Amino acid sequence: FGLDRHAVIDAMILLRTLVAIVAAFAVVALLAWSPAKPVASGKVPVRYWVMIAAEDTESYSISSFNASRSDIEIQRTAIPWTEHEKKILTAVLSGDPPDVISQFAPVVQWASRMALTPLDDYIAASDLDTSVFFPALMDEMQWQGHTFALPVFTASYAFYYNKTIFREAGLDPERPPRTWDEVLRASAQIEQNDAEGRLLRVGYLPSFSAIQSVVLGSASAAQLMAWQLGADYLAADGEQVQLATPPVERAFAWTCDFYAERDLNTFAAFIGGLGTKDQHGFLTGKLAMAVLDMSFLGEIERHHPDLDFGVVSLPTFENGNSASVSGSWWLGIPRGAKHPDEAWEFIRHCVDKTTILEEALSRELALFPAHRDAAHDPRFFEQPHAPIFIQQMEHAHSPVVVPLAHSVFW
Repeated sequence: FGLDRHAVIDAMILLRTLVAIVAAFAVVALLAWSPAKPVASGKVPVRYWVMIAAEDTESYSISSFNASRSDIEIQRTAIPWTEHEKKILTAVLSGDPPDVISQFAPVVQWASRMALTPLDDYIAASDLDTSVFFPALMDEMQWQGHTFALPVFTASYAFYYNKTIFREAGLDPERPPRTWDEVLRASAQIEQNDAEGRLLRVGYLPSFSAIQSVVLGSASAAQLMAWQLGADYLAADGEQVQLATPPVERAFAWTCDFYAERDLNTFAAFIGGLGTKDQHGFLTGKLAMAVLDMSFLGEIERHHPDLDFGVVSLPTFENGNSASVSGSWWLGIPRGAKHPDEAWEFIRHCVDKTTILEEALSRELALFPAHRDAAHDPRFFEQPHAPIFIQQMEHAHSPVVVPLAHSVFW
């Protein structure tokens, strides 16, 4: 199907007219909700809105910036996870947005709604070389030829497998599957059922994967496989989304082949019984192989430190290309920000190699640097399995390249 960019823009103008009435009522509420706090004489207050997460602490990037500047003070405001988008967009419409936002939702969803300030002039006037970021992440920052944000952190994925289960199934624990066809055969060998036919253990589940539900870079297993086969979901003219192509068809055919000789109801019941944290299928031994991001190493260390497992590059098709999936935590300047120049100074500080590295290493929740040099720094690179995840990032794709209608008007 095709997307008419001009029609979308016309519709957006109509939408802006309709929401203008709502914006008038939002001004008072927003000004009362998060006003700039008093600062030391001479300092410019820069309002920085972040989402409340499990680890809600003052970040290294804020403390180090404030300590190094006598002219600017970053004022952090935490926004509830369920309300962040509504509050930010309402603030933009009201004419009183924060100066900097930290987000994970695809940049195009914000840029297409005219909610962000282009950063092209700031980048051109600075010493920032954007090639230091992993390519897929910088691609995600673009919309209609302009850069609207900069990536700070991401998630990188690899193939985890349970060596103990491999041994029990008669598979070589030191030779994990290298191709998706080998994954298919290994899965059949690993599966176990009880006397009533209920699944007790499976090898791999294409319909149950971290890459389908994670915030950073949601994508299906079939979508990942299609990238490996050379799929390009966006036509060269940028106006058409391409789905009916041989790579996409072959990727979905693999998923169909996986389930062809299996009972879908049985698998659905099995998936419904899989949990999270210490009840995650990979940790409980119910799932032998999975595509998971680097932060899952922390889950293993926390909940099952004696687990015998391996981490390797994602399987591919025979003679196929390597490909992975990614997404970004990014920083941007909302349209209408009161202090855009000072906001840029803070963003420039946050995307510096040293800042990203220190921030990543200071957090209990593992963060993967968007900056290549930070990822290759010995302090990060020498962590267990890090080289594999870094290699996968060089072949990553961003799942979101254009906003669909629901993204524009949401």
